[in-house]
Amino acid sequence: MIESNPILFTIMCVFAFQAMILSGLIAFKKPKRLSNFFLALMVFFYALMVVNIVVVNVLKDQGLLHVFRYIQMEMLYGIGPAMYFYTKCVTNPDFKFQRKHYLHFVPLLIEFVFYRTAIYRTGSDGLYLEIMPTESYIYLTQQWIGIVSILAYNFVSLSILFKYQDQLKEYYSKIEHVSIRWLQAPILFYAGYHIFWNVLTEIDRFVFDRTLREYYFLPTFTLLAIATCWIGFKGYLQKEREVVVLKPLGTKPKSELKEKDENFLRQLQELMTTQKPYLNPDLNLSILADLMQIKPRQLSAKINQNCHQNFYDLINFYRVEAFKERLQSKERDKLSLLGHAFECGFYSKSTFNHVFKKMTNQTPSAYLKNIKKES
Repeated sequence: MIESNPILFTIMCVFAFQAMILSGLIAFKKPKRLSNFFLALMVFFYALMVVNIVVVNVLKDQGLLHVFRYIQMEMLYGIGPAMYFYTKCVTNPDFKFQRKHYLHFVPLLIEFVFYRTAIYRTGSDGLYLEIMPTESYIYLTQQWIGIVSILAYNFVSLSILFKYQDQLKEYYSKIEHVSIRWLQAPILFYAGYHIFWNVLTEIDRFVFDRTLREYYFLPTFTLLAIATCWIGFKGYLQKEREVVVLKPLGTKPKSELKEKDENFLRQLQELMTTQKPYLNPDLNLSILADLMQIKPRQLSAKINQNCHQNFYDLINFYRVEAFKERLQSKERDKLSLLGHAFECGFYSKSTFNHVFKKMTNQTPSAYLKNIKKES
């Protein structure tokens, strides 16, 4: 065990209980969504983990540690599935939770039962003995499997999220209003937290004989409480998004993929030159498909096949070129760089700077300086 720290205990409780309140608000947020339920579940499980640490140490100080062995509240095996199904819900509007999905939560039920057995009570008490009993190794194995489970679910969730972000770029030229990039932060944070925590505890156990525990134990759980509260608050503020995600087209013969559609390229270039649809910040694949009198999925396939880039990059390429033309014209000094960017169809400073640097390998201000030097 560790020495009690009333200040850290107070901070942990404040943020953990706030996170629990936020989980309730998320769960009952209107309109009710299945995704909100899973996000609320994940936030609640992490908050419960922090409260669990406070309770065990308070009872220890009161000489009631044996009582805690009967009320252990950790729900380690529910965290991964909650994260996974939240990611599935927000990236797939058509996702339905089916009976088979309950299997993901069976380990959580087993964990709950395990904490009510004598094996757990003997194993947890034996962690602090010089020679640990077999039950302690069973308990540690159960903990490690739980951590591996969380990391596995986090990895799958992150893969789904990255794939979703790529799919958005096949349909939208402005993705901030439909992006859920914020979800990367909690996934990466929780994965990093569990890796750091378990590596550190094992180093402490085998190398330092648990002498470092006093320095990192409560601070790391305090950080977990604060981060979970922030994630709950951030999740509660998320607005509903109406997302169109294109289903992948069937595979085409390689010979067909190698041939460029010159008529399509000519039609596309003519449209971009005459009507300049890219100046519309809300341009999406459906709008462009209507202008070209072609189905959206076919247009997406033709862009990928003939232009070797997705819809998002194609439209932003034309916007960058339009921006460069404006800086070389007499209109250059009438607006700021950001003003010119907005005139070219960009919709935010961060997106403009990121896209421009990606396509030109320099910042907009550096590009302007080079133009002035040349002139």
